[in-house]
Order: sequence, then C-alpha cells, then structure tokens
Amino acid sequence: MDTPALSDEVQNILSHIRGDGDLRVWSVIVTIMGDMARGRGETVSGTTLGALMGALGIRPEATRVALHRLRKDGWITSRRAGRGSHYSLTDHGRAQTNAVAERIYGPGLPSPERWFLAVTLLSPDQSEYEQSLMTQGFTELAPGIFLGTSSPESRAGFILFSDSTPVLPDNIMQTLLPDAVRIEAQRFATALKVTRNLDHSDLTALSRAAIRLLILHRWRRIALRLPNLPLTQLSPDARLRTEVHEQLNRLGPIDANDFPA
Repeated sequence: MDTPALSDEVQNILSHIRGDGDLRVWSVIVTIMGDMARGRGETVSGTTLGALMGALGIRPEATRVALHRLRKDGWITSRRAGRGSHYSLTDHGRAQTNAVAERIYGPGLPSPERWFLAVTLLSPDQSEYEQSLMTQGFTELAPGIFLGTSSPESRAGFILFSDSTPVLPDNIMQTLLPDAVRIEAQRFATALKVTRNLDHSDLTALSRAAIRLLILHRWRRIALRLPNLPLTQLSPDARLRTEVHEQLNRLGPIDANDFPA
C-alpha cells in the first residue's frame, strides 16, 4: 500500500524537526515500538509501521533491513496475520525500553534538598562500592568521584560530602552536559518553535503521527545522553523536557486504528 503524500507544509515542518542528522532506521523503529507497543501483548502492524516510516521518508527496503537486524538482536519479534505481519517487543526489548521510559516520558527529577558527593578512591573494594552507588542513581563525574541526590544506603567504604547549593566548575558541567549534547538541545529547541503554535485540527492522522514521532525520536536521542540527574537546577539547556512534553501532549498518542492493518 502506498503511503499517502504529506503536504508541502508538513514536509517542511518535518525537515525542520529532523535537522541535519541522518535517521538511523533501526532506532526510529525502536522509537515507534516504544511509543505504541511498550506493554506486554501490544503490537504494531506492518501496515502501520510502513505508513509511519514512509511518512518520515524511509524506504521500505531500509525498513526491512532494520527489522531483520532488530529481530536478530532479540529486540522485536513478528507473527503473520493474514497477508501481513504484526510486530512486538521481545521480553528483552520491552525490558530495555521500559528501563528508560521514565527518562523520556517522565517529568524529570525534582530539585533535591541536598546533593551528595561520594569519593571511593580509598575504598578497599572500590568497584563494588561504585557499582552500588550507580545502582542507587549516582553519576560518575571522574574516576572515583560520584554525584547523587540522595544519601547512599550505606556510607561505609567511601568518603561522603553533602551540600544544599553546590556550584559545579565548568569542567564538571562539561562532563555532565557535553558540548555536543548542549548544542543538540539548543538546536532542537529552535526547531520546536516551528510546531509550538501549529493548528493540529488541520493535520491528517498521518501528518500528526509523523510530527509526533520525529519530535519524540530526536528528544529520545538527547534524553538518553543526559545523566539521570535533575540538571534543570544547574543548566538551562536541560529545560527542553517541558517544551517537548507540552508538544507531545497536544499532538496526542498515535491511534493504530487510523492505519488499517
């Protein structure tokens, strides 16, 4: 089935949102599956997937190659349904997707009352303590130095400092929010101005879905490169989350019924 053509206006909007980077086809499919079929038993039909990928300018041949790779890597599985197929996340794919869902769809972490700095350099079992800290949400700033927003379950084995209003030097902020991520966030924020006041009532279901997916996909690539810390208190470039969520909420979820199987 041929994908309905999108209007020149929508194509222009998608071009702005996409930016200069190439779309990694397998990653786009992961975005779609995570947005539409994250729950157990949920599927995306081949017809729906083909329509969405086509709207983003991705050729069927590239989609087939990416689907093969994701099946081979144990991320998705498929089953025949009449003359078509339905795709779903495997247990592994679902676990990986749900593990990061809050970082993409969640409201972000609230500003803590205190920040905690743990130093493991003198620990007798350094690797064990560091693994424990990371499990508890700490982020490694430099070898043997970890930043977190809550007191560790156990303070034995490492040195712990806390502060309610830390001032982090530029080199530490560069570690937390590298220039590449900061610049990408700034460019994406500029691109989102195109869709901020868009009249969604004039959009077809496919146009709305394509815009949603491209916003979500670009945001996902940024969000997963940010440390799991409440950076909005420390850096204005991390405030992109609010704008993205507002636009996704206005666009609404993708209804698979708009794309007959």
